[in-house]
Amino acid sequence: MKRNRLFKCWSWLLLLLVLPIAGYAQNRIITGKVVDEEDQPLIGATIKVKGTAMGTTADVDGNFRLNVPVGATTLALSFLGYQTKEVEVDANTNSVNIELAPGGATNLNEVVVVGYGTQRRQDVTGSVASLKGEALRDVPSANMTAALQGRIPGVDVVRNSSRPGAGGQIRIRGERSLSNESDPFIVLDGIPFRGSINDINPDDIATLDVLKDASSTAIYGFRGANGVILITTNRGRTGKPAFTYKGFAGPSNVRAQYDLFNGEEFAAFRNAASPTYSAGYSPTELAGMANGTSTNWQDYLYKTGFTNNHNLGLTGGSQGVNYGISAGYFNDRGVITGLGFERYSLNSSIDATINKRLKLGLSTRNTLSYNNGQGVNPLYATLRITPLAPAFNADGSPFLKPQLGTIDETETLHPSTLENTENIVDRLRRLRTFNSFYGEVTIIEGLKYRLNLGLDLSQDNRGTWFGPNTIIRPNVVAAGNGTASVSNTEDWTATVENLITYDRTIKEDHKIGFTGLYSFQRERRFNQGFNNASGFPSDYVQYYNFSLAQTPAIAQAGGFTRVGLQSFMGRLNYSFKNRYMATATFRRDGSNVFPVNHYLNYPAFALGWNVSNENFMKNVKFVNLLKLRGSYGVTGNPGIPADATRGTLSNNRYTYGNENVNGYYITSLPNYELRWENTKQTNLALDYGFLNNRISGTVEVYGQITDNLILNKQLPRSNGVNSYWTNIGATKGKGIEFNISTINIDKKSSGFNWSSDFNFGINRNEITMLGDATTMRNIGNGWFVGHPQSVIYDYTKTGIWQTSEALEAAKFGQTPGMIKIADISGPQGVPDGAITADDRSVIGTFQPDIVMGMSQRITYKGFDLSGVLSSRLGNKIVAPYLSTNGSGTGYFAILNGRVNMPQVDYWTPTNPTNAFPRPSGGSTNLPFSSTLTYFDGSFVKVRSINLGYTVPAKFVKYTGLGSVRIYASALNPFILYSPFVKSGYGIDPEGTGTGGTVNDAVNNDRAITVGLDVPSTRQFLFGLNVKF
Repeated sequence: MKRNRLFKCWSWLLLLLVLPIAGYAQNRIITGKVVDEEDQPLIGATIKVKGTAMGTTADVDGNFRLNVPVGATTLALSFLGYQTKEVEVDANTNSVNIELAPGGATNLNEVVVVGYGTQRRQDVTGSVASLKGEALRDVPSANMTAALQGRIPGVDVVRNSSRPGAGGQIRIRGERSLSNESDPFIVLDGIPFRGSINDINPDDIATLDVLKDASSTAIYGFRGANGVILITTNRGRTGKPAFTYKGFAGPSNVRAQYDLFNGEEFAAFRNAASPTYSAGYSPTELAGMANGTSTNWQDYLYKTGFTNNHNLGLTGGSQGVNYGISAGYFNDRGVITGLGFERYSLNSSIDATINKRLKLGLSTRNTLSYNNGQGVNPLYATLRITPLAPAFNADGSPFLKPQLGTIDETETLHPSTLENTENIVDRLRRLRTFNSFYGEVTIIEGLKYRLNLGLDLSQDNRGTWFGPNTIIRPNVVAAGNGTASVSNTEDWTATVENLITYDRTIKEDHKIGFTGLYSFQRERRFNQGFNNASGFPSDYVQYYNFSLAQTPAIAQAGGFTRVGLQSFMGRLNYSFKNRYMATATFRRDGSNVFPVNHYLNYPAFALGWNVSNENFMKNVKFVNLLKLRGSYGVTGNPGIPADATRGTLSNNRYTYGNENVNGYYITSLPNYELRWENTKQTNLALDYGFLNNRISGTVEVYGQITDNLILNKQLPRSNGVNSYWTNIGATKGKGIEFNISTINIDKKSSGFNWSSDFNFGINRNEITMLGDATTMRNIGNGWFVGHPQSVIYDYTKTGIWQTSEALEAAKFGQTPGMIKIADISGPQGVPDGAITADDRSVIGTFQPDIVMGMSQRITYKGFDLSGVLSSRLGNKIVAPYLSTNGSGTGYFAILNGRVNMPQVDYWTPTNPTNAFPRPSGGSTNLPFSSTLTYFDGSFVKVRSINLGYTVPAKFVKYTGLGSVRIYASALNPFILYSPFVKSGYGIDPEGTGTGGTVNDAVNNDRAITVGLDVPSTRQFLFGLNVKF
């Protein structure tokens, strides 16, 4: 009996050993290679046996090896940013080579990232635009903003600085709010990201997807109104270890110099301003006039900058574990000494398939950056120096103390003093670590649970030290008498997300997908700062030890905020026969910011009809894609101060008995009923593709209404309180977006290909309510019902008063040579013969009529040539340096002859121009000078031109490398059209800042300001990409 039991046990054990072998014998091995259209391997491409869970990924050479069950006839391949593809394999197929085509803007087989997952584009019902990492790198830069300009319809990017490392302002489908932020919400690898665009290395980005309509952004609820940018970074891939190097370097130079008066012109200008002012010239200037001195001080300020970028990567994986490590270094030394941006990055990720049901992943992305000279602007002082002073003494040494102008002006220092970098320090150090973890469990086929954990930590430290004997502090000469300031900001954000996803296909006709989410997030921010410490024992102390200062620092306003968020979300997708699609989304967000209205709901739904898949379209051969989409949804805007519902206090000194004591008073009342702003958006779209998708694109129209705007309502003084925050405003907007992609030439036999992309977006928005029905304007903030949020409210300049108009000018208290202003209104609403504040009106907007972009790409065998162009047309800009003081943004003492200035066409009795008024040495304040600052800000720019060569694989293989590409790029090489540049009053129509006031004009924090800051540059870069 015992022997029989033992025999049975061995028999079962033998059977268990034989069965897997027998099962394996029913499989066959298929090998192959996956490449792109340029025959480059697609590392990590997914290859699956259709209808089964069996699959693998391509290795570093694009090769794969897959066990395929007998009877299986189809392989399904996919790769993010490329079209999915199915390949038939019969019983005799043992090897296949497969080429995947890039996903076009409207290609239905492209895999795109949507909120909390990916979808084939043919199943997408919302407005989603995508850029692959390689397309982003068509414009090599420190951050993504430059690469986004002109690439996606409806995405308007405005550069607001030419300083090294500067980013820009991104707007998706215009602006909706008045007082809250309009920046898009950024999601990095599925986790909300609160950092700066500068914190993300473009070389680490695999794909970038932009969600524009409410159907696609409602999944992010109260953070979706301004659009969402989803960034997917590179991760490890299965295969043997693969190393990559990507780098570029090259010089940069200012595009042009400001056109200033030369020595002779400056003397004539001063004489026109002060013909009787005998003390108008210093001895240095008189000597300069005698010997013909004409110094352009910009020649001693600008230098050749240099940019270099280096990135190393290692990816690989085997036996279910993939890993990726990358390190990057970026350095941009500016065209002015002391200005620069430097960034170090170190990233790693690991993804592990523990078994067929469990996957785990961990990633960490770390950056350390230094922004040097952030607030240093020597340009303002340099441009004002008299051109009649020499740059050097007779012995060749720098003439260190030229005067700004006349002898009653403050002295300045030679621009070469900027080389004293120890005494001019303004450094912002930013340290950020962004960490995420996920665990994914397959419960049953199609049903998964995923846990996402995120931790985002950042610290900003800014220190400034302006020591003696520099152009920044010319009147301070004693050591230790400089000034120091320091500020610190710390951010901490923790995210926990619980996701349930279910995907099921029923009889190949019905596709059902569900995503459910429960998440919570905690945010903390702490900041403090101290200003203007001085009297240090040595200049070497700088801002590192305030305890040594004789004059202690003044404490800045500091603060601490803590916010908690909780969210529930559900999304249901349905598709029938790939013809009819529907999506329904519901999200409920809660926050401890609101004492009463803790939770708000954000629903959305969308429908899609793939007309080209209908039976009646089968014989329409030239139509490959015709898809209609429509959506409606509600999203919110999170931009609200954490203490807005609680009111605020301020302190002041007052007399109590015989003593002065410190007391507090209420400055803003609490409002417990406050809630987030809401945006309701409707979207209609048509995706099209013709002639084998050689022509494809999208047309979209949308309308949006934003209500419950959070505005600060002013109260009568009799209340004893200034104001309180409340939901009282509304705006509306509409627009159209269009893009077309064409394959102009595609000759695989010769290897010649030419493709083009063109897009434009038109957006119109206006304010519809500013409180009650009788409130039509808020002049203090520049808000007017029926007008866009960003307008110019000022006087209308009609010319310059001429000599023949002396009598008419006298009626308005003016004389010939002064600015002529239109008398358009008065206290009774009609012209009254006087120029008063009633004569101001809306005279322009900073919102463009149209934003356009175009890119071209030509490839021939191993060569590739590409270019990117972008354009904004119909918007105004402000050049405050062509006005007087302007609350610190203008040009002090313009047209008074005391200091040098941009060369303008000014009025004199012998030059009766209508451009600029007559110079006047008796005044530093020119009436109505703000009207001189407005220009047409339209432009058409070439963003980049790139020429590259990929060394053929047959040559590279002898070196042991995988692939090699060399290239050269020209960044911002040409401005093809700009009325502002053509006028000669500026270098570049793109701004150097936003906001500010100019004299009589009201403040507008959306103003596109072209100020006297670092001029725009053009760069020439040389790069190398290597895989091995």
